[in-house]
Amino acid sequence: MFDKDLRIEFGSERLLPAICAGFNTGFADYKYGVQMDEPQMVKFLERSGIDLEHSAVLLQKNDAGWHGAGVALVAIVDGEAWCSGLAVAPPLRGAGLGRRLMETIQARARAAGARSMRLEVLVHNTPALQLYTSLGYQPVRNLLFWRADSPTPPPVDVVDLHAVNVDEALDAAYQWLSEPSAWQRTQRAVALYRDELWAYKMQDRQGVAGWVICLPTAPQEPGRPRLRIMTLAVRPGNNEATLAYHLLASLRAHRSATVFSIINEPEASLFTPALQATGFVEADRQIEMTLSLR
Repeated sequence: MFDKDLRIEFGSERLLPAICAGFNTGFADYKYGVQMDEPQMVKFLERSGIDLEHSAVLLQKNDAGWHGAGVALVAIVDGEAWCSGLAVAPPLRGAGLGRRLMETIQARARAAGARSMRLEVLVHNTPALQLYTSLGYQPVRNLLFWRADSPTPPPVDVVDLHAVNVDEALDAAYQWLSEPSAWQRTQRAVALYRDELWAYKMQDRQGVAGWVICLPTAPQEPGRPRLRIMTLAVRPGNNEATLAYHLLASLRAHRSATVFSIINEPEASLFTPALQATGFVEADRQIEMTLSLR
């Protein structure tokens, strides 16, 4: 039985204040937690492709009325669901509410026709990992966070990068990927940031050799711009590793004062050796997990 002062509802615009409060309180102590007001939350939900009607909010009643105390955010595309985040306010943890939220969104996604639910969990988030495992989620692969913030001298084999139209880069780059992207790095997900993205192409004697799509993010230090790499692609063939190195080395030389990051790059990516060779360091890692809803 649920406590009479607790209930779960599916998301709606009417519940936006509760969703915002549930997100902020639930992720207040999360390693990568951010605090958002309602306009920022609206933009975040749009950029993440979240479906409010398939997401759930945990509501708690106090003297002032009902307020948000947790969330489970969901997107559904082409028969696949993704839980972008699960959070419960710290005072309410340990009572099975995270499980109730997950069971609620899983049932909703199944009813909407989703065949599976996907999510990511930080490797050191033991409580979340135990919860997802107990619900039947299976590990798929490791996804790495990379960061490069120390200026490096340009290598001798840097090539010019040319700014290009973002739509051109989106259409071309994803035809060259050999491994499925993490949910936030799919063409569909990256395109949601279209108005903010920068794109470059690398050329050699054979023509276009590589693509990179970046998202500017707020700088944390004066004079140190920040770019998140959203998409990397090189021309398929026998020299992919060399092209990957040239693409990243050239990007770093082209933006020598920039702090770069990349999230959820598969550990087995062909870019892993090139990232290491061009001064990127592993900052964190997640486990991609999936659950069949059939």
